[in-house]
Order: sequence, then structure tokens, then C-alpha cells
Amino acid sequence: MRNKKKGLAFSLITLMMVATACGGNNNGNAGASASASGSASASASGASSPAASSPAASTEAPKVTMTIQYPKPDNTEAIALEDSKIKRYQEKYPNVTIKKNDWQYAPSEIGIKMAAHQAQALFNTFATEGKTLSEHQWAADLTSLMANYEHANDFNQKLLEPMTIGGKLYALPFDGYIMNVMINKKLFQDKNVPLPTPDWTWDDFYNAAKATADPAKGIAGFAIMAKGNEGGWNWTNFLYQAGGEAEQVADGKVTSAFNSDAGVKAMEFLKKLRWEANALPQNWALNYNETYNLFKQGRAAMVIGQKIEDSVNQAGMKKDDLMVLPMPSMEKGGAHVGVMGGNYRVINPQESPEVQQAAFDYLTLDYFNQSGLDELKRILDERKANNQVYFWDSTSVYFNIDSDYGRQMKDIIAQYPDTVFSVDEQTVSTMTGHPEATYNAQDYYAAITTAMQAILSDKNADPKTELDKAAKKFDTEVLSKVKAE
Repeated sequence: MRNKKKGLAFSLITLMMVATACGGNNNGNAGASASASGSASASASGASSPAASSPAASTEAPKVTMTIQYPKPDNTEAIALEDSKIKRYQEKYPNVTIKKNDWQYAPSEIGIKMAAHQAQALFNTFATEGKTLSEHQWAADLTSLMANYEHANDFNQKLLEPMTIGGKLYALPFDGYIMNVMINKKLFQDKNVPLPTPDWTWDDFYNAAKATADPAKGIAGFAIMAKGNEGGWNWTNFLYQAGGEAEQVADGKVTSAFNSDAGVKAMEFLKKLRWEANALPQNWALNYNETYNLFKQGRAAMVIGQKIEDSVNQAGMKKDDLMVLPMPSMEKGGAHVGVMGGNYRVINPQESPEVQQAAFDYLTLDYFNQSGLDELKRILDERKANNQVYFWDSTSVYFNIDSDYGRQMKDIIAQYPDTVFSVDEQTVSTMTGHPEATYNAQDYYAAITTAMQAILSDKNADPKTELDKAAKKFDTEVLSKVKAE
């Protein structure tokens, strides 16, 4: 969904290298916000090697002006990273003038922006948007730009899949994520509740949420997003854990699949958390930011996704009071499945070839490059000096973690044990990612949120009935118009 996320989300894992940010809503993200940038990119419009993009060559190149997505004013960390990247880029490409625009992608706004020719030359989007962007020609086909790029085959291939449509690549990963659970250990300790372990189940999750909740004090054992599309994004984790799917394709038609037995189990689990355990916030209709704000205020013991950096660096929580675990399995020995998504960088196809090339060079400035390693070290040194943390999750990086570049990254991370919040290897090895819905994912999430709200607001609401209603509406209004490939 997003790392907005982080989204989405949600982590700043690769953001260190891209020197930019997408915003941590919905999603990650989720996100999540982890970001990836980096490379001595080869010029795909005629250069056969990175040397062709040298500062000297750029000085003689024609003047180009491009607009990039810039962080919102309140995201000071992201602004500092983006400004650092802009400075390094313009030292290498002095012929390019960069304009800043902080519009952030929204499914309801992208069509208007493209029709008015107001979208940035380079903007962020969610993993769910690949088909929409490609079908409407709102994202440039990167085939020609990647043709001469020396690291075209070095990406984390799983992160490329959501944006590879019909054999063509329409965006590069800015960050990725597999949804997990962030825990406030202090609230567990205050109630003498044992901390869960990476092999936990739905029963363990339920018991932990119930035991840590303290409604009289306004403390929830578990806060799930349930106001906007992010509600369906959160709930889909439980659908996948129960073995369900969001959609199904047969005879060229796409129809809902979430009103299955697995979907009913997942919605019944949410209903139990709300009405039996009394573990959710009394005001449960929370969006992405509201959910994480509740956590940062010490009023939720568990939330889906992680905002470690924000919780420590901005809200003043203690690093040692936080914990990240995989999503629970439905039953003992089952898979710990989490929604897999991310945030991606899109090049606007309405721009001239020269601007598209400039955008590609900006996007890949630090990818697989020493500058990416240097930027990581600079950020870690800065975080260490300011007693701040840096979040690292090896599942979310844009590059193959076992590559030479990946090993160099891990070597740097290992030098800052007190600054880096790393997801431990047992948790990483336990996590299983499942891609988001292929067709009209944002509409799917909206349909699920409607069913969730019915269950959370009415103790007598029937999960099967609500899911069937949502599926019928989604099929009629959305999926009936979709042609499966």
C-alpha cells in the first residue's frame, strides 16, 4: 500500500541511500519507508558506460529542467536527505535545473494531475499501482533507460515484480516491505505480560492484545487502521495468514475471493479482538497517522507495520522499549505471512526523452555506488552524534542482499550497533511475503474497510454477510470492468 508505506510501511532503510522520502502513511506503508537510490547510472540514451555521464560531459549537455517529488515541510529528516542528494546530483549534472513539488501520489488524484500535465517528472507511487499506471500510460516504460544501465540485473528481483507488467518495467523500487508487528515492550512489562516470540500464533496475539489493553487508561492492546483504505491493507495480513486471497481470475474475468472461509476466519478474529478481548482503541476508526500517533503516545501495545525511527527520533521513545516481530501465524507451525509491497519511483512519460533521462539519472544516482555507501555512513554518523536511531531491515532493500554491494552495506551497519535498530535474523527468516492484490488494489482495500467498519461498530454484525456484501459491490462496480491478462 505505502510506506508513506512504509504505508508503509513503512522503514527508512533505503531512504538512507536515496536521500529522499515518500511519507509513511498507509502502508510501511511501509511501508514502511525504506528507500533506495544509488548508482553511477549509465546514460541510456546513447552512453555505453557510466563514464559517458561524467561531470564534464554534463557541462556540455543541453539545459534541462525537471520537477521532482520533494518531502512535505514537516518531514525534516527527509528534507535533509533530499537536499543532500540534490546537491550531489547537480555537482555531477550542472546542466539540470531541479524544481521541487511536494505533491504526493493519490489514486484519486493521479488522473487529474496527468491530464493537467502537473505531475512531477519523477514521483513516488505504491506497489499496488503498476497496472493502473501502465494501462493509462501514466508511467514511462523503463526498457530503453535500463538497456545501458550496468546494474539492471542487480536489483532485488522480488521488488521488481509488482511494477513489471507485460514484460515491461514501469518503476524502480524506492523501498519495499513485508508487513510486521511493532511492539511497545514497556506496556507488556507494566502489565507483567510475557513478550511474544517470533513463532507466535493468532492465539498468542489475541492473548497479548487482551492482557495489555487497559481501556480505563485509554490503552489499547492492539490498534488496527480502520478509517480509510489502510484498513483493508492491515486486515489483508490476516486474510493471507488464513490461506485466503483477495481476488481470483478465471476465463479472463477477475472476481472477489476475500469472502471465502479464510476471509470469514480473518474477520471473525478481528471481531473477537474488538468485542471479546476489548483490545482495540475505544475510538477504533483510525487512519495511518492516527494509529502510529497512538502508539507513539504509549497508548497502544501493538500495531501493524513499523515506525521505529519516528517513534524514537521524533516521539522520544526508547530504542530498547521497542520490538519488531513477524506477523503471527494462524496456527502453530503455519506461515507468518505479511502483505508485501513498497514504494516506487515513476518517471513521467509526458516528459521529453532528455528529461526522462535526467530523472533516471537522479533516481539511480546512488544505486550500487560508493556514494550510496558513503551516504549510509554519513547518515549513521549523524544519527550517532544526535543519539538517534536508524532502522535496518534486510528484507526491504532494493539490492540483492547477498551481492557484493549488499555485503558492503551489512558491514557498515555492523559498525553501529548502538545506533542501528536491526530486525533480528530469526524474525527475518520467519517472515513470508505475499503480494498485494493485482487488480485495483486500492478499491479492494476500500471494500474491505467498509466490511471492517460494520464488524467493529456492531457486535451482532455477521462476518460472512458483510464480506459477501463488500464482494458483490466490488465485483459490480470495479472488477466487472477489468480485463484480466
